[in-house]
Amino acid sequence: MAAANGGGSRADQRLAADAIAAYARKPHPVALCCGVHHYGWGDRRFIPQLLGAESPAVEPQAELWIGAHPDLPATACLHPARVPLDVLVAALPEAVLGAAMVARFGATLPFLFKVLAAATPLSIQAHPNRTQAANGCLREDRLGLALNDPGRSYRDRNHKPELLVALTDFHALRGFRPLEAIAAELVRWPSLADLGRRFDASTHGLRTLYAEFMRLPQAAVDARLAPLVTAAQRRCSDPKDTSRERCRWLLAAHRRYSPRGHYDRGLLSFLLLNLLHLRPGQAIFLPAGELHSYLQGAGLELMANSNNVLRGGLSAKHIDVDALLEVLRVDPHVPRIMAPQTAAHDPRWQIYAPPVAEFSLRRLRLGVGDAAPLEPHAVMLGLVLDGTLHIDGAASRLRLHRGGTCLLPAGAQLQITSRGGADLALATTAACG
Repeated sequence: MAAANGGGSRADQRLAADAIAAYARKPHPVALCCGVHHYGWGDRRFIPQLLGAESPAVEPQAELWIGAHPDLPATACLHPARVPLDVLVAALPEAVLGAAMVARFGATLPFLFKVLAAATPLSIQAHPNRTQAANGCLREDRLGLALNDPGRSYRDRNHKPELLVALTDFHALRGFRPLEAIAAELVRWPSLADLGRRFDASTHGLRTLYAEFMRLPQAAVDARLAPLVTAAQRRCSDPKDTSRERCRWLLAAHRRYSPRGHYDRGLLSFLLLNLLHLRPGQAIFLPAGELHSYLQGAGLELMANSNNVLRGGLSAKHIDVDALLEVLRVDPHVPRIMAPQTAAHDPRWQIYAPPVAEFSLRRLRLGVGDAAPLEPHAVMLGLVLDGTLHIDGAASRLRLHRGGTCLLPAGAQLQITSRGGADLALATTAACG
């Protein structure tokens, strides 16, 4: 099939233009073909098994992207061409997104849907709000950094709040712990005694403590973390030690990320941040600026349509401490673990509704021989998590198996059926859904 990506032969471009024109006359559900990012922390089994591919994969498969972000847009399977989703949305914004979504967010898809599968910890990171993203992107543009430059932190001008729904047992660091918990933790580690003495157990004091540590010369970081790692090795084997689980994760991150002869400064975050264990179906929401790291597990990630990441350790990628501190949110508390809401009209629907307008997640579980009507008020991007289903429109039928992805345009009157049962996740916007 031909791809409409600005390249290809004139014949390919004509095929794509004809496919878009035909879709404009009769928008309908279409299958998507989605790409995978092979980051080093990725798991080799979960995404390949979801997609029915060989498992374990040769390369780590970290993120399956289902969206229209230009870094890795999905392609819509429009006969006789495959058209990148960002191209299709730009050509037919109201037909695909819906008039209400275009009026609210403009002629672009406002969210990005992913499957994330982590075998080892991701970088300690935070994401900017809209103003910070616009300013950061402009600053890096003026420095002459290309969008794909490895020294770049801002790849777009959008903010990036995000929702993570666990598909397996999922471990994460998320947000600063309560102040009293941090103060008590610091005194338990002799090599951090100087930090503990200066920490006044206030929000300002926590910001100051974190900023000072992140700006220390590497030799000073090593002097504090070397004895900490040694002590963590002892505590990890003591079943009565309350910090045993934190020590286990800290040591795993140290083995993977600390450069030879040195210590990764991101290790301190294992003491400062909340350590969470999500069960399948549980979720967390991350506002812009919230420091976090996903440690291990697979989940659905839904976020504003952005790929901006400010890192604070546990990564061989670009780390800009000043940029991270600029966006950092310091709001010490125990985070709420979200459970889905059951839809009042149909208990087969579960809804995750984070406090943002750009996105929400719906999950439909069909039993054997079940059917459910669906009339999207705004575009939906779907992923079949289990089973096989049919999506029937007025003059179309789409069959999807486990791992299949799809675009459901706004305004379509649809019927979803499954002979053997199915589990379908649908990403859409909260403002128009």
